[in-house]
Order: sequence, then C-alpha cells, then structure tokens
Amino acid sequence: MSRHRVEYADKGRVAQASSLQKQKEKERLSARDAALLVLREVELQDAYVNLALNRMLGSMAFSSNERALLTELAYGVLQRLNTLDWALSLYLDRPLPKLTPWIRNILRIGAYQLCYLRRIPPPAAVDEAVKQAHRYGHHGVASLVNAILRKLEKTKEKLPWPSRRRSPELYLSLYYSYPQWMIHRWLAEFGLKETEALCAAGNEPAPLTVRANSLRLNRHELAEKLKYEGVETLELPFAGAGLQIKINRRLEELECFQRGLFQVQGEASMLVAPLLNPQPGEMVLDLCSAPGGKTVHLAELMQNRGTVIAADLHPHRLKLVEATARRQGVGIIFTEKLDGRHMPAEKQGCFHRVLLDVPCSGLGVLRRKGDLKWRRQPEDIPALAHLQHELLRGAFTAVRPGGVLLYSACTFEPEETTEVIKKFLNREPSAYLSFLSPLLPPSLSKEEKAEGMLQLWPQHHDLDGFFIARIRKKDR
Repeated sequence: MSRHRVEYADKGRVAQASSLQKQKEKERLSARDAALLVLREVELQDAYVNLALNRMLGSMAFSSNERALLTELAYGVLQRLNTLDWALSLYLDRPLPKLTPWIRNILRIGAYQLCYLRRIPPPAAVDEAVKQAHRYGHHGVASLVNAILRKLEKTKEKLPWPSRRRSPELYLSLYYSYPQWMIHRWLAEFGLKETEALCAAGNEPAPLTVRANSLRLNRHELAEKLKYEGVETLELPFAGAGLQIKINRRLEELECFQRGLFQVQGEASMLVAPLLNPQPGEMVLDLCSAPGGKTVHLAELMQNRGTVIAADLHPHRLKLVEATARRQGVGIIFTEKLDGRHMPAEKQGCFHRVLLDVPCSGLGVLRRKGDLKWRRQPEDIPALAHLQHELLRGAFTAVRPGGVLLYSACTFEPEETTEVIKKFLNREPSAYLSFLSPLLPPSLSKEEKAEGMLQLWPQHHDLDGFFIARIRKKDR
C-alpha cells in the first residue's frame, strides 16, 4: 500500500471515530434531562430517588459539574415539591396533574432553579426548560412552559404566602414544603418556633460523611489517603472515627473505598455502635441489620474477635451485609434470616449485647430522603410503633442476664421512641434503663435528658434526627 493510501486510510478512520464520538455526545443526556428521567421514574414507578439517581449516575459518564447539577435537581425538586407545585399552580390555567409527567416535571425543574438555585441565571433556566419541552412535548407546551416560568421569575420574591401568624400550619407546609399532616403533628408537639426550625433544618442538604475502618487505620490516616486521591475532608465533631468529605466523582472510584478503608455512614448513625459498647470475644446480635453499616462497626469495635449475628427478615438484604463485611475485611459476621418478633428458643438468653435498629417512619432523615415526606402517611406511625414494640419484646429475649440491648430509630416521633420504651419497661420487670452519658462524646453528654435515652435533632445538633435508648437485663 502506498504512503498516500495509508494516510487516506488513517484520515478515514479518524473521521469515522470523530463521527462516532459526536453521535455518542448527542446520545449523552444533559444533567437536566437525566434529572427529568429520574423524577419521572420516581413519580410513575414509585421508585426511591436515591436508587433511581444512583442507577442514572452509574449508567453513563457525567462531568463533575453535571453530576452535581443532576443530584441537586433530583433531590431538590422532591425536597421542595409542595412549594413548587403551589407556586406553579398560581399561573397555570389548568391543574398541574392534567399536564403530562414530562411537562409537569420540566416545570418543576425550571421552577426549582428559579427559586432555589440562584447560581444559575434565570434566562438560562427558562431557556433550558423550553428546549426540554420541545424535546419531550411539542411547540404548544413549550410556549406554556416559557410563559409560566417567565411569570414565576418576575414574581418569585412576592409570592402570596399564607399568614404565618393566622395560618401557621398552611404557611409552614407551603413555605418549607412539608405535608400538612406532619406540620399539624409537630405544631402540637413542639410549638411554632421549634417546628419552623425543624422544617428549615430538614431542608438543608446533609453532608457526605464516612467512618474510618478502625481495623485498618484511624481517621487521620484515612484523611491523608483521601487527600492523596484529591478528596477534601473535615473531622466530625461527635463521631471520633468520622470525616465529612467533598468529592466530585463516584465514591466507588476511590481506591480507599475499594480497599474497604471506610464506610459511608451518617454521623448520628456512627454513634450507635459505641453506645452498645461491644467487647472483643462477645456474642452480639444485630437485628434488622441491613445494609450493614452498623454491623461492621460493631465488629470493628470488637477488633474482629467474637461473633456478630446479622439478622434480617429479607434474604436479599442480607447479601448487602455480606458485601459490606467482605469489603471491610470483617470475618466475624454471620448472616441469618430471622423475624425478630419471634426469637428462636436456641437464641434466647444467648447474647451479651443486642442492637435493635428498628424500622421507623424515618422522619429524622428527611434532609437525606426528601421523597420520604410524600411517601409517609399519618397511619404509618401507630402501625410502626406496634411493630417496634413487638421487635423490642422479641429482641430482649435474646439478651442474657446482665446483658445490654440498644434500641435506635431515625425519628423523633414520641410513639416510636419514648412511648415504645415506656410501654416495654412497664411490661418487662427484668429490664431497666442504663445511663448513656459515660459512653457519649463529652459534647453530647448533657443531651441525655432522661436516664438511658437520647434524642438528637437536626435543628440543634446538625445531625439526623435519631433516638437511642440503652436497656439492661437484670442479673438473675
């Protein structure tokens, strides 16, 4: 083949590769289109936003800026859903549900940028929404999107909010975007000032926090390794092994993650295992253990010596525990399908310590799971409280005399927290509360308002809302 023919062939391959690259770029979704698909999946398929978002982020390559915008839009729209729908309805000539899911969510994405994402110029937010409406609708609805968002942009600083003084329930529901039944409950329990502070804190983005795997390194050493990978870190104030991290790529891409040097975990959740205080060589039971963050923490505190039985009702969730244990290099965790309400005879009185992290309403973690606001219903709370009491009764039978049970729930609803504990203690003469303060970080020791019980609050501690109670079984 002549030199000229080789050059032509090379140029042809380059042109073909360039054409394929351009085609791929056309097929690649923008952050706004990806957010639209996630929100549509949440709305129509009842998907959880974190799972739908993770699938989207894992399915294609996004730049760090695109990842950040996609995440902000998906979580932000659901966090502020009530407010966005109300604001849009002020300018629509038809009910929002009458629009297609595509256009409804395009309007929400545009409105969120206009009202809450001030770093994006309003003309850009409107223009991108109109382009989306053309792609996922037609010229008529694109004109509608343009008109509605332009009206909102002009009037967003003067929206006709309900009176905070005369209609506090409606005001808080619309201004902070919460279901009215939640606001009604909280006003009755906490009063206006505390409820407003709780609502505001629940809308703040939760930090991304990790706990160092103490079997392999401490948090200072982890911070150094993460710094080498380009990750900024900040030591957490309450959890001694915890770091807040800032990252612009997927966690799974970090070598530190792949080597099992840390576990992603909220700071309030990091406090649970140390308050159970498991010792090396002990027999420990973790009921409702999936996905396994607290389970591996127990094993690490035990220096990987002893036995941790990780139980859950659902076998597929136990696989998550097993995967977490493998990645963290923990060898003392054994999974078992178990209904904690009905403790098998051979397990009764066997365990030095039992962790019961109960299924709950999750109202303490709304800053992480904004879509949970719209999933929960008032009747869920008494139903969950009944389940929690049954689990507590069953779990306590597994505790040996002199042993300890730790009850935890990511909520602050009395029916799921203090009332469950009081009801149980009234019916179980061998149980009594044991002080938490000797095991708490010094800065939290005064938060134990009642012996053996601790309530953490987003608005007071900048933590997830978490309730913890420490119960000991009397010696024979």
